[in-house]
Amino acid sequence: MVHEITEENFEAEVVQSDVPCVIEFTAGWCTFCDELVPVFEELSEQYGDDVKFCIVNTDEQKTLRIKFAVAAYPYIVMVHNKMKTPLFDEIVSAERLRERIDFVIGGGSAPTTRPL
Repeated sequence: MVHEITEENFEAEVVQSDVPCVIEFTAGWCTFCDELVPVFEELSEQYGDDVKFCIVNTDEQKTLRIKFAVAAYPYIVMVHNKMKTPLFDEIVSAERLRERIDFVIGGGSAPTTRPL
C-alpha cells in the first residue's frame, strides 16, 4: 500500500512512524514520476509493514515541498527516526531503490542525512 501524505497527516504518518518511510515527491505535470508508482507498489508489497511507502503531490503540498527543498522530480527521500536521507532524484529500478533502502536501514548514511 502506498500512502498519500499531506501537510495535515505528515506528523502522524511520517514523523511519528515506527518504521522507515520512503517518500516520493511528485508533481502533476511530471510524467517520469508516474513511472515510479509501480516500483513503490511492488516494494510496498515486498517490505510489508517494515517500510512505509508514501507519495507527496507537491502541487498541492507546497509546505512539504519547501521543507524538503525539492528541486528535481522525482525526488525520493527516506525518513527514519526523525532524520531525512535523500535517496534519489531520478527514476530508479525497484532493485536500485531496494539496495539503497537496505543500506540506510542497515545503518549506512549519506553526508546529507539531516534532522527533520
